[in-house]
Amino acid sequence: MAKRHCFILEFVAESVIVIDPQNPTQSADYLIKGGTLVTMDAKRRVIENGAIAIRGAEIVSIGPAVQIAEHIQARQTIDASGCLVIPGLINVHSHLAMTIFRGLVDDQPLEAWLGRIWPLEAAFANVSNVRAGTQLALVEMIRGGVTCAHDMYWQLWDNTRTAVNAGFRLVNGPAFTEIVGPDGVMPENHIPRAQSYIEEFRTNPLVTCCVQVHSTYTTSRQMLENARQISEDYQLLFVTHASESRVEVETIQQRFGKTPIEYLHEVGLLGPRTLLAHCVHLRDDEIQLLKDTSTSVAHCPESNLKLSNGVARLPDLLRAGVNVAIGTDGAATNNDLDMLGEMFTAAMVHKGVWGDPTCPKAEHVFEMATVKAARAIGMQDRLGSLETGKLADIAILDLDAPHLTPLYNVYSHLIYAANKSDVRSVFIHGKPVMLNRELLTLDEEEIKSAVRRVAMRINSGSQG
Repeated sequence: MAKRHCFILEFVAESVIVIDPQNPTQSADYLIKGGTLVTMDAKRRVIENGAIAIRGAEIVSIGPAVQIAEHIQARQTIDASGCLVIPGLINVHSHLAMTIFRGLVDDQPLEAWLGRIWPLEAAFANVSNVRAGTQLALVEMIRGGVTCAHDMYWQLWDNTRTAVNAGFRLVNGPAFTEIVGPDGVMPENHIPRAQSYIEEFRTNPLVTCCVQVHSTYTTSRQMLENARQISEDYQLLFVTHASESRVEVETIQQRFGKTPIEYLHEVGLLGPRTLLAHCVHLRDDEIQLLKDTSTSVAHCPESNLKLSNGVARLPDLLRAGVNVAIGTDGAATNNDLDMLGEMFTAAMVHKGVWGDPTCPKAEHVFEMATVKAARAIGMQDRLGSLETGKLADIAILDLDAPHLTPLYNVYSHLIYAANKSDVRSVFIHGKPVMLNRELLTLDEEEIKSAVRRVAMRINSGSQG
């Protein structure tokens, strides 16, 4: 008769460690030990002097360090004493390679800005320049504790492979538009192109495929319906810009007799797999429609402010129960990809504009960059919190700074005091991409030099 083994489940601070009595010590690749863990789990536990064990791509144990260490033998231990350990931040809306145009077109309204940017993209958003711009974006985001970002830009295959090669998690997919961009894709080729991209990347563990359209004002109804069909066929996230400016809303109303939100709903593009960027100009009934359809919103306050598009009705969206996450937009309108800075702006501007210092609260803003962001991209079962079984996307922030002393409330520090220079180490999919502020998968100096060369060509007006 085969010998049976009895396995013991030991509960450690509401985490579960499976222990084989004949092998009580479990192996792990990494043990992050000694920091204050901001778990963002359902109970919002904050564990002082905690530990996280990582095996492969996943968190296999989390809890008080003194107990976790008894059962874990790690290949490498990361000392996080004096640090906050948080879920990796998720940037739910961006155009990554627009770093090459940072600061080039400022102080313009959206429509004038687009009129300047589109010709620049046509001339300079070629494969090599987009690759350099994407790499620079990844450097900036990793240094700011971001482990996953959405992208909508030209040269789709190249920016995706650039992220994967750097070990960075990306939400990306084909973008339908009537504009023929620098990649030369004609409107009639969007469907086979989309299918080809999805088939190639949908099983890649670092890529969350989506289907995108630029906007209702740059896309025909047939394109919208094609995008909806592909999204339904593959059960993928759908992303678009919506109700970003007053001019956009007025334009769509004149064309179709409906607002962008109403038009998207008519086409069948609102729902739990839809993420709408901006949503600055909404009526009460549209906010309710977003709630009723479980549509998510990507709130990009700094881009909205800089382009003078206005201030989204975030308190009303939150009170209605709409899932709102935070994005930076591109570095040509922001002008950075700093999620800690974006959270600060999101927390502060609404207090001043709407006259309510309690909305949004710091903890709720942090949710918008973690658990709510994961839900917005359809990854809530894998990302957004530090829990056993979830992917090990983790950022470690050093608290040893004057502006972070003393510490009373972790959410207060994360939203109102911390900045990207405080980020010490970052893990994505269970692997370190930055340790002790040293990037491990990207050559920062070489990338900055490459982008400076691109900028020289752009500035001189030569073709990219």
